Amino acid sequence: MRHTILHADVMDGLRSLPDRSVHCIITSPPYWGLRDYGVEGQIGLEPSPEEYVQKIVAVFREAWRVLRDDGTLWLNLGDCYARSRSAWGLKAKDLVGIPWRVAFALQADGWYLRSDIIWAKPNAMPESVRDRPTKSHEHVFLLAKQARYFYDADAIREESHYRAPKGSGTGRGRYSGDEMGSVPSGGVSANPLGRNRRTVWEIATQPMPEAHFATFPEKLVEPCIRAGTSDRGCCPECGAPWRRVVEIERSDVPRYNSKSAGRRDCNYGDSDSTTLRARKIVVREVGWQPSCTCGCEETVPCIVLDPFVGSGTVNLVAHDLGRSSVGIELNEKYIDIIKNRWARGGRPAEALEVRAIW
Repeated sequence: MRHTILHADVMDGLRSLPDRSVHCIITSPPYWGLRDYGVEGQIGLEPSPEEYVQKIVAVFREAWRVLRDDGTLWLNLGDCYARSRSAWGLKAKDLVGIPWRVAFALQADGWYLRSDIIWAKPNAMPESVRDRPTKSHEHVFLLAKQARYFYDADAIREESHYRAPKGSGTGRGRYSGDEMGSVPSGGVSANPLGRNRRTVWEIATQPMPEAHFATFPEKLVEPCIRAGTSDRGCCPECGAPWRRVVEIERSDVPRYNSKSAGRRDCNYGDSDSTTLRARKIVVREVGWQPSCTCGCEETVPCIVLDPFVGSGTVNLVAHDLGRSSVGIELNEKYIDIIKNRWARGGRPAEALEVRAIW
């Protein structure tokens, strides 16, 4: 695994990367009007939200070139309130709606807007307001370059509990982790490995006094990397990710109908049987297969990019999950923070390269 931090302006850093060279982009740009990092050329201090959105779109137009065609972009953005009137017709105290304005602008620029994930913060910062609720969430948008892209849903499934509807004739079953799951006859079967990840993620913020009052939490980054890149890695020749192969077996099994008075047996051969059918589902992971025809049997780690890397959380999590990574950071102070975090975690110093591009 290789991990590179480019000390550069975001556009210069992106322009230094080859076409279609990264598998997944995970990032959180500076929010508009929130913080001055004291660095000339930083994004987030534009005179108007309109100019901010235009700059963000320009950045991800260049990121489009760097991202593989089957790759994904995971974009975290927070919102703010207007302080004065703007070209959008906003009034002072209006919620600007920056995340959605950026998302729709990227959609208009060619990106597929695939999902809006709510990052719910149980330890949200308090606010001294009395005329609205305290903000306790942010948005994470999942975007792609094309309709079909790499997404490993099985890597981030979550625990699920199923309660059969009253009168369905089935018992109450716990699906996640069970080899067998029961569903109403003719109903929709659940995956015993767990349900598909939902779009509300409750994850606490992680304070870091030397960097930011609430840095990118590792638990927020992890599912994005695991869904957006292959655990097995990618082809060393063309970069195509290997795909998980899952085998699913479904079969009907008898279930006694409690509404049948005095009946205690389950008889498949009896045409008058009132036995209901439940479905047994066995899901097995049988291995991995390449998504290309190069014929390589070995793999190399997939590459994750964060063009606004900040304190380096994406690089740290990528390393811990066996991926390679690239980060771009303008502020030299944050370069030092990344080095310190890398060393504190016991990660090999030789795996991290810092390179200036000016």
